[in-house]
Amino acid sequence: MKTKATPNTPIRKPVMTTVGILSRRAPNEAGRPFGPPTGFFVECCQAAAKLDLRAVVFDALDVDPGKGTIKPATVVDGRWVECGLEPFPTVIYDRAPVVDPAGSAAAEPVRSLFDRAGISFVNPLPFIRLAADKLETYRRMSDGGLPVAHTAPLDEQSLRTFLSRYDHVYVKPRAGSQGTGVIEVVRTGDGCHVIRTLAATYELRGAQPARDRIMDLAGHGPTGALDCLVQQGISAEPPGERRFPRFDLRLLMQKNGHARCILTGLVARISQTSGPTTNLSNGARSEEAEPLLDALYGRSMRKEVLRRAAKASHATCGLMESELGPIGEVGLDIVPDAAGMPWIIEVNARPGRNVFKRIADSADVSAPARRRFGAIRRSAVSRPFEYAKTLASTG
Repeated sequence: MKTKATPNTPIRKPVMTTVGILSRRAPNEAGRPFGPPTGFFVECCQAAAKLDLRAVVFDALDVDPGKGTIKPATVVDGRWVECGLEPFPTVIYDRAPVVDPAGSAAAEPVRSLFDRAGISFVNPLPFIRLAADKLETYRRMSDGGLPVAHTAPLDEQSLRTFLSRYDHVYVKPRAGSQGTGVIEVVRTGDGCHVIRTLAATYELRGAQPARDRIMDLAGHGPTGALDCLVQQGISAEPPGERRFPRFDLRLLMQKNGHARCILTGLVARISQTSGPTTNLSNGARSEEAEPLLDALYGRSMRKEVLRRAAKASHATCGLMESELGPIGEVGLDIVPDAAGMPWIIEVNARPGRNVFKRIADSADVSAPARRRFGAIRRSAVSRPFEYAKTLASTG
């Protein structure tokens, strides 16, 4: 399939509902006009067409606020074409950067522009902004009685408190993504602290040297430059006695064409290194959750773990909707503890689908599993447009 953009190619705009995908152009990436997500956007355009919708993709700089127009691109017969000027879309599917300084600064005023114009979003603006702030998200969920890991702003006092209270602690950027800047700290029985980053592992004896190293790694020098959090570590096993690699569960909750929130799919993200994260971008594997949970908890308990995780995910969606308005999709990172209780670690307003694609394309799983996860992947791509069609019909 060709993905090369053809500038200024005129196309006839069908008379159908348009869903605009707000993203960021990547002019220097040959064959990928919107960078790494370009392939996903091809799937989006195809999924929308099957629903008699028209999907277009555009950058914040493609928007003319004065004229009320955008200049997007779309996929026609398997290739990218530029659409020319057209009115604002009926519904916005926001996939633009939120915390990336290179892209979020341009996207934010455009989000506000569409919001003031009364255009529906698959995910409402308040939720997009909340999910970009891990501390405020934690506070909302904690106040709502959801099972979340204890989290606080990082400073000398909070770090001292957490390291005294918990044998397992994480430090992470308040607005980070893809595991960048995450630090894991494990206190061993002999008074040592094992400190892991993506780049290195340190072993320090004594609480003060450990705190000094952590603050230094987090970028908290004399000016306290970075805005970080300290968080209670959750693990299915004692972190110093692991038999299995670290993992979390990624659950994707989405609205369907009836505006009903359902669990589209879940996987286990399993680390392949000694580093502190389970992000696919840092080398983790996406695998079926059931075999791992069977090995850890046994089959009957595995079913209960998954039931609890799904229940916590539905409760999270309900809480967010009650405070922020209707939400089209949410990605949740959940870690069960040794008793099988699920703890919500993070909430994602712009969840990816690669966790399903990795299994669907894997030669290491059975043919039925590949087919099942291929179907989940297709549903995961289609559902935002099923929901967008409902939004367009209801206003």
